[in-house]
Amino acid sequence: MEKISSTVCFMQTKHFIVLFVLFFLNSFYVKSQNRNFGFVFSENLRGGAALFGNTLLNAVKTDGTINVNAMNGNSVNGNSSYDNGNLDTTDMEFIDVDGNTGDGAGTRNSSSADLILPAGVNTIKIARLYWGGRAFTSQFDMSNTGNQTIKIRKGTSGAYHEFGAAQFDKTVKNAGAIDENTYYQAFVDITALVQQQGGGTYTVGNGAFSTGVSDNFGNYGGWSIMVVYENPSLNFNSVRVYDGYQDIYNGGNLITSSITLTGLNVPSGALSLTDAKIGVVTWEGDARYGGDFFKINGNLFSNALNQENNFGNGTITDDGVHVTTKNPSYTDQMGIDIDQFSVGLGYGISPNDASVTVQFGTMQDQYFAGVITFVIKMKDPIIKLSKTVSDANNNGSAEAGEVLTYKLLGKNIGAGNANAVVLTDSLPSTITYVSNSLKVNYGPGMSAGIKTDAAGDDIGEYDATNKTIIFRAGNGANAVNGGFLAFKDSFEVEFKVIVNTPAIGAPPIVNVARLMAKSDALVDYVDDGTASINAPVVPLPVTLTSFTANLAQNNQVKVAWTTSMEFNSSRYDIERSSDGVNFNTIATRAASGNSSVQINYFIYDDIISLTAPIVYYRLKQIDLDGRSSISKVVSVKLKKTIGDFTVSPNPFRNNLNINIEWNKNETTVVKVFNVLGAEVVAKNVLMIKGNNYIAIDELSSLQPGNYIIQFMTPNGKLIKQVIKQK
Repeated sequence: MEKISSTVCFMQTKHFIVLFVLFFLNSFYVKSQNRNFGFVFSENLRGGAALFGNTLLNAVKTDGTINVNAMNGNSVNGNSSYDNGNLDTTDMEFIDVDGNTGDGAGTRNSSSADLILPAGVNTIKIARLYWGGRAFTSQFDMSNTGNQTIKIRKGTSGAYHEFGAAQFDKTVKNAGAIDENTYYQAFVDITALVQQQGGGTYTVGNGAFSTGVSDNFGNYGGWSIMVVYENPSLNFNSVRVYDGYQDIYNGGNLITSSITLTGLNVPSGALSLTDAKIGVVTWEGDARYGGDFFKINGNLFSNALNQENNFGNGTITDDGVHVTTKNPSYTDQMGIDIDQFSVGLGYGISPNDASVTVQFGTMQDQYFAGVITFVIKMKDPIIKLSKTVSDANNNGSAEAGEVLTYKLLGKNIGAGNANAVVLTDSLPSTITYVSNSLKVNYGPGMSAGIKTDAAGDDIGEYDATNKTIIFRAGNGANAVNGGFLAFKDSFEVEFKVIVNTPAIGAPPIVNVARLMAKSDALVDYVDDGTASINAPVVPLPVTLTSFTANLAQNNQVKVAWTTSMEFNSSRYDIERSSDGVNFNTIATRAASGNSSVQINYFIYDDIISLTAPIVYYRLKQIDLDGRSSISKVVSVKLKKTIGDFTVSPNPFRNNLNINIEWNKNETTVVKVFNVLGAEVVAKNVLMIKGNNYIAIDELSSLQPGNYIIQFMTPNGKLIKQVIKQK
């Protein structure tokens, strides 16, 4: 929002001109720490995203009263003759709607706004509180974490919750000078709070911002909350949330910042205007200064309150209408924009697109881009596949010679048909298929009962060469092709296996089933279901009431466990594996020793460098006397790039386990070469589109040394080096 004047005063001497230019350049010295936009949330669900918030500073006249004309100067079309810089000698002071002052139980500033959710039952999936502003280091040193805090409460009375920033992004101006100041954005996860409190009014405040009359840039401060919700009465939507921190400014010259929103699931049919909606949070755009813009796939955005050349204009809007459910309810926030707008038509979003490119730009104003939400209606099938396993002894563990029953349950919860539905399940080497155990329990157009193992006579078969179960499901399924599942159609099939060798403490038996289908537009759709059963587990000397692992934000997995009783416990080792067999300790947490009350533990595991499609976790509990025991194993499905593969264990002795992502259904060859380039093993494997688990058991006769694993793809060779131990 740096204001660039079109008039340059002529100086009488060359020496004075040089001094003026040097002073001007020094006063604009900026140390910027941009952060690229990345995923915050990505899921297909019946629901959407909400953005709401408010300013925490307003313009004040010389007599101390609020300059209402300035704070509502952009009410008609988003443009204004006012701004928060000293061209109007604007005095920006704190808003404090709760009437409290100070830093203790009260707030130095506060404002409120309403979270409005759809009618019905809403489940909050994620909520983040963002706040940002400007602070002079002489008033608030923003390198001090004590100033990187915010307060929030539900309603307009009662106690506040104070949070520290989980992420703090900043741009420092005049670094090291007496007038050093920081423009920043911070956020914290408040999912638990919003899940508990639900919709309604939220009051936020006590942010660290500078006040008074400053320079051309002007003081500002505000907040916004991003919420993703699920509601069973709504249509299915692809909901994507991204955040980052981009300083959009180039001294008055044209500058653009392009961001590609990836991972989208644009439907295959034609879109209407309201089928797609973008939400944007930016900081410190001015209604007075134009030249700033926002493009979607190269198309300039505009509506009644966001003109093509004045996108960052201090408005809080929804489809071109001012949002008024906030206190105070100004039309010009003088420092924060929260805009949501429909983009289903006119912005180059085509059927089946996997990405949309947005672009922030300016030729005069300066502002900071922080949050983007994208919600688009889904019309394609959404099939959820779940997989369960039960043991004959009903004790939750797999014992040698025991029969296990696997059940695959699928349901189309999307709006479109799922066509050519086929299920595959490749069995690991630790289990053996029970002949003639393929069974249909129910499903549209699928006759219930046992199916033969042979190919070509009914909808089920067992491929013994590749140890793969195959079912063709849905109306019209036959011995060759899969059928179709309409909206809400569901099915359940099962089969049995015998456990080969596990003993007490052995690794779990893990395998993944895959459902493949096509939409009416012949777009591929895939979903996986994973089932894991442990070998007999040594009882933990603590009472473990829960042990979970789930994907969190910022490329992390949250591993959590709860105990209700502990006796002589020393510590917990959290162990991770990429194949469910070989585990390594990734973290250690001290135990409570002796306790008879519920205790909650958790860690965050950074998985950004992992390439495995699934990771596995288990808990090792160590007593004070050194004895230890192992928990059950839990798995987490990760996203993976085509062609990535992992090999474990490495080094190995007798066999290798490979996890690899493939781009189509086909038979290929995995080869093993020695260091001289001679082929020592070649194995045909049936690949499915997506994640594949391959066991190579033919390596025990190899001599110790280095070997190369090779896959051939249409794009070339995929190789990885492994080491054979003695």
